[in-house]
Amino acid sequence: MDFLVRINNIDQLIAAFRQAPSIVPPIVQRALLASQAVLAKYTTRDTVPFITGFLLQSFSAYMEPGILHWYPTASYARFVEFGTAPHVIEPKNARALYWPGAQHPVKRVNHPGTKPNPYMERIIAAATPDINATFVTALQQITKAIAAQ
Repeated sequence: MDFLVRINNIDQLIAAFRQAPSIVPPIVQRALLASQAVLAKYTTRDTVPFITGFLLQSFSAYMEPGILHWYPTASYARFVEFGTAPHVIEPKNARALYWPGAQHPVKRVNHPGTKPNPYMERIIAAATPDINATFVTALQQITKAIAAQ
């Protein structure tokens, strides 16, 4: 013996799920765009090392479908984030290195390296609750849009 449960409006529900690919991407892209603003909000002197301000001002973003890239463009950004091992510094376009107060000429310097300063971790940690809230809202919008079909 079979028992049958009839679900009202199942055809409309199936049709709404079939349209989900046209509903979901624009909402997710808006959430990603909002996430960029959240990341910018937390990319401050409190999270990013600040000496000249160039690193802080160098942040940029670009979006792909479903992906937001938020990153610094300063050439030295990775060295600040991850630190450096001890290394030798030699002149590239001159015969000696120069800085005020040193005994000149300086032909070579043994740099002791630098400690990592994980500013990206600090940005992400600060921004994560707001980004999660943005995507909870996006999920609610997706649910409402599918239900409205």
